[in-house]
Amino acid sequence: MKRFLSLGNKIIPNDKKESWVLMKTLQVDQVLPVLQGTVVSGNPHQLIKHVVSHPRHQIKKHSLIFFDPKKHFTLPKDLSTCTLVSSHASVLKYMGKGVTLIKVGAVMKAYWAFIKYYRSQFTIPVIGVTGTSGKTTTKEMIASMLGDKKVVKTLLSHNALERNLHYLVQFDEDTDAAVMEMGVAGPNQLWHSARHFRPTIGIITKISTDHMEDFKSQDAYFKEKIQMLNAVGEHGTIILNTDDEYSQRIPLKQFKGRILFFGKSTNAHFRAGEIDFNHERHGMDFILFYGKRKFTCFVPGYGTHNVYNALAAFAAVTEAGVPIETAIERLNDFRHVRSHLEFHKGIRNCLVIDDTWNTNTTSIEAALEVLRETSNGKRTVAVLGNVAEMGEHTLIEHQKIGELVVANQTNVLITVGKDANQIGEKAAELGMNESHIHHARSKKELMKLLIRHATEDSIILMKTSMRSSYKDVMKQLLNH
Repeated sequence: MKRFLSLGNKIIPNDKKESWVLMKTLQVDQVLPVLQGTVVSGNPHQLIKHVVSHPRHQIKKHSLIFFDPKKHFTLPKDLSTCTLVSSHASVLKYMGKGVTLIKVGAVMKAYWAFIKYYRSQFTIPVIGVTGTSGKTTTKEMIASMLGDKKVVKTLLSHNALERNLHYLVQFDEDTDAAVMEMGVAGPNQLWHSARHFRPTIGIITKISTDHMEDFKSQDAYFKEKIQMLNAVGEHGTIILNTDDEYSQRIPLKQFKGRILFFGKSTNAHFRAGEIDFNHERHGMDFILFYGKRKFTCFVPGYGTHNVYNALAAFAAVTEAGVPIETAIERLNDFRHVRSHLEFHKGIRNCLVIDDTWNTNTTSIEAALEVLRETSNGKRTVAVLGNVAEMGEHTLIEHQKIGELVVANQTNVLITVGKDANQIGEKAAELGMNESHIHHARSKKELMKLLIRHATEDSIILMKTSMRSSYKDVMKQLLNH
């Protein structure tokens, strides 16, 4: 059974191998000058309906295949109707009948020329979203606010570089807009994604500390994030968090594009005030100050961070032509991605907050705020896992989390993972009762602790990364 990715009121099938891609149909003779190649054999009028550049991409009929043996491609025997682009004459020599062969000087140079050409076919708003946290939620809010337009967007938080081509070639003649989550897990990754998508509007939600194993320094990570300014260029718009410490350091004097700020500060173009938890509607009330007007707003989902996400989304969609009143109305019906601060009834009638999609210091801070503000007199239990990829920042980041646990007056702390033990040590150092601090070394031990603390009068935050948490613990906690 195929899964489907909803694009506004249109549907694009999207299975696990990401093979079904509805791109604008081209012909070989259209792209040949772009590739600067020569047709060795085959049909120069062959149709192109799919593009393949990575071993994980599935080859199907009418695929344009950029073949680089260094990427360990395994080509199927039947390549009839396909077009193969390669700089390796020995590969081209042994291809079977029915294959259109294009010889180029450098296959990756040809690939990037094709990407530039294909993207240039579309003059639509393309919104790129990056930041240490809030990317996925902001992206989904934007897509929701765009309403019944046909919107191409990244799936969940799947923003690995090899997926970029898959998303790009979903652009077709009917596409009205695109919103792309552009992650940064290593050097040059944002710029690599920008070469595919060429965003016209760029958002930096917030910059804190993450992925330090690859970046080695906070400065290097910061410099990669602010590549978004170069990505949108002088004709684009950059949207920044005016309250974020690192965003305030972004050098803007040389940027010639349009700049919009969001936040609580008075200089924000999209400013929030009177932020309050709405327990009846399970979300946040706030006043939006935009221009000389103010609007009463509600965002589904708890946490001040969701107000910031909504502000960034407002800025993006108004730039894309959506009236602010329409965007506010559509926000009311927004639905969060799974495992992003989802509330459930758990075993022994406890209340469970599932925030296990991913974890970093910033998102833990937001989750602990929600735990505190929604406890309503219940005993608060925080289950916190390792923050991965911190490198030499591992100790200080986990100690920061210990400080956040104490600052939010968490009643019980349960840590999971070797490095997470440092969270408990810092919390104890700051005065938290050591009998209320636990470290689980196994799934069995964690479940024993959860069963002990799960009562009708407790609320349990599960904040561990999906990559490292015990996968079935949540199911047992919810008794599913």
